[in-house]
Amino acid sequence: MSAAIVPVPAVNAAVFNSKREILLTRRSHAVRESGKWCLPGGHFEPGELWQTAVEREVQEEVGLKVESLKLVGVYSDPELTVTAEPVSNGRRAQFIVALFLITQYSGEIRPNEEVDAWDWFPVDRLPAPILKSHPIRVLDAHAFKGEAFIR
Repeated sequence: MSAAIVPVPAVNAAVFNSKREILLTRRSHAVRESGKWCLPGGHFEPGELWQTAVEREVQEEVGLKVESLKLVGVYSDPELTVTAEPVSNGRRAQFIVALFLITQYSGEIRPNEEVDAWDWFPVDRLPAPILKSHPIRVLDAHAFKGEAFIR
């Protein structure tokens, strides 16, 4: 019998530099699926708005202050968002993720304890290993023309 699934609200940030390269971080041993590359982001804290959560996560994980953002899409496809293993209380998580395009930011990149490396990547040369749900989000953010993706 498979473990019960609980929905978990989360955010990701698609941050591009002037060369249209995407900022990715590599997960440290302090977090689940360590060693994999991913978009900055994470879970909500109680009482947060979507925008506040992504601003906080970007600040915490990479040290950048978000100046402007746009909603790119909402992601809930169980094939990509349900964890293979239980994450708490024997339950697997289905991440319900809002992806934001960060169009303006300030500061210098300074990762926290959840990140052991970071870099800018061309969207056609993403690093491996990468979280399985993140390549489609990178491509959606790169192709974003103002209409949100629902996946």
